[in-house]
Amino acid sequence: MSTPTPEFTITHTSAAPLERVWQAWTDPKLFEQWFGPKGWSCMVKTFDLRPGGILHSRLTTPDGQDMWAKFIYREVKPPEKLSWEHSFSDKDGSITRHPSHPVWPLKLITTIIFEAAGSSTKLTLTWVPFNASTEECACFESQRQSMTQGWGGTFEQLDMFLKMQKNT
Repeated sequence: MSTPTPEFTITHTSAAPLERVWQAWTDPKLFEQWFGPKGWSCMVKTFDLRPGGILHSRLTTPDGQDMWAKFIYREVKPPEKLSWEHSFSDKDGSITRHPSHPVWPLKLITTIIFEAAGSSTKLTLTWVPFNASTEECACFESQRQSMTQGWGGTFEQLDMFLKMQKNT
């Protein structure tokens, strides 16, 4: 009997209309202004928003460490859903292991559902290891608090960006 694949889900409501939140996720010039855990910065190298298209970006930690990520989009359904294969990478876009967790899954499937909630937008993000070993799934499972903090901080940065954008 196989072990079930773990799933991580987090929900968040942003005080901005669905169209603005969708645009923040799908316009590379906007995306790099807010994406990443709180205090981190983002630089988009490649952004091709279509099934099979790639987002290749660099996140820089507050202490100056670079981490590269590669998304391969699976589904783009405006303005309701984004889904992609999510991996760490090097600066050239080759998939790499997590810099701090060598048994972290090489690929995760990330799905975000966008729902209008009056003048706000509810986001539901799900992360699931893809083709992961039992050891990789255990590592993923052990990092729930870190995932909650990372995605929570990312949503905080999104909210600050949307608030600043509204005021300009």
